[in-house]
Amino acid sequence: MSSPEFSWSISRHDAFQRCRRRYYYSYYAAAEDPEIYRLKKLSALPMWAGNVVHETIEGFLREHDTIPEPELQEALIRDVIHTRMLADWRASEAGDDPAAFRLFEHEYEVSVDRDDKKLLVGIVMRSLRSFFRSDTLKQALDAGRDNWLTLEDLAEFHVGGVPARLRMDLAFRSRDGRVVIVDWKTGRGEGRFSEVQVAGYALYAAEHGWVDSPEGIETELAYLAQRRYVRRGVKPSGLKSARSFIEKSAARMRELLRDPEQNQARIEDFPMIDRPSVCRRCNFRRLCFPPRAARLAGVDAAHAPA
Repeated sequence: MSSPEFSWSISRHDAFQRCRRRYYYSYYAAAEDPEIYRLKKLSALPMWAGNVVHETIEGFLREHDTIPEPELQEALIRDVIHTRMLADWRASEAGDDPAAFRLFEHEYEVSVDRDDKKLLVGIVMRSLRSFFRSDTLKQALDAGRDNWLTLEDLAEFHVGGVPARLRMDLAFRSRDGRVVIVDWKTGRGEGRFSEVQVAGYALYAAEHGWVDSPEGIETELAYLAQRRYVRRGVKPSGLKSARSFIEKSAARMRELLRDPEQNQARIEDFPMIDRPSVCRRCNFRRLCFPPRAARLAGVDAAHAPA
C-alpha cells in the first residue's frame, strides 16, 4: 500500500510515537479505505474544543481589522456555542451521515455527562475571551494586514530531502521588524512536542527569508484557556536542533517502510501496543479489538468498543 509522497509533520511524528499501528492506519490505510478514513476523522471532546477555537479565531482574523466592543465579542462567543457547537453535537449524535462531523464519544458510546459538556463549553468561552483581550491580537492588528505573513496556511519546506509540512496559526511582522509566530493552544499545558512545533515554524521562517537572522524571530505559545503566553526568542542552535529532530524522526518512520522510495507500507511492520489507557481512547480501537475477537482473546473490555 502506498501514499502519494512521504512527508513529515509534528502530528505525524506524534502518531508514530504513540502507536505504530495507529500511525499505519492514519497515514497509509486511511488513504485506501473510506471506513478507516472516517475513523481517522473522529474528534474527541478536547480536540473538538480546540478546533472550534482555532476556526473561530481564523474566521475573525480574516474578516476583521479591529477588536469589537465587549458586547459584540460576547455575542460572537454565544453564537459559536449555541449555533456552531450545537449543530456539531446534533450531527454527531445522529450519526446518519458518514461524511458529517462525528465525535469519538458518540462513535464508541462513551458517556458524556452534563459536567463534561459544561467543562468543554467553558474552555471554548475562556479561550475566545482571552484571545480578544490578548496583547498578541492587539499587536497583530496594529501591525496591519499587509504585515501578516501567514494565517492558517499550509506550508512546506525540505529537511534532509524530506518534505516537512506545517500550518502556522498566525505569523506577522511587528512594528519593530521582528517576526512573531503564534500558536493558539486550548490545553492546560505544553504538549509533548510544542517546542519542536514552534521551532519548526521558526526554521521555515528563516529558510524562506522572512528574517536576516534567527534572532529576528519570536515564537509564542498562547495558552488561551489559562491566559498564559509563552514568548521566546530564537537562536541558531534552536534551528539546528529542530532540523536534527525532524531528520531523525523522518528516518525512524521510513525505516519501517517496505519500500521507502515508493512510500509503501505493510500492516505487519507496524505493531500494536499493549497500553489500555491509550487503546481505549484510540479512534481505531475497533480495528485492533473487534468485539468478538476481543472476547475470544480475553482482551480487557476497556480495549474493546462499547
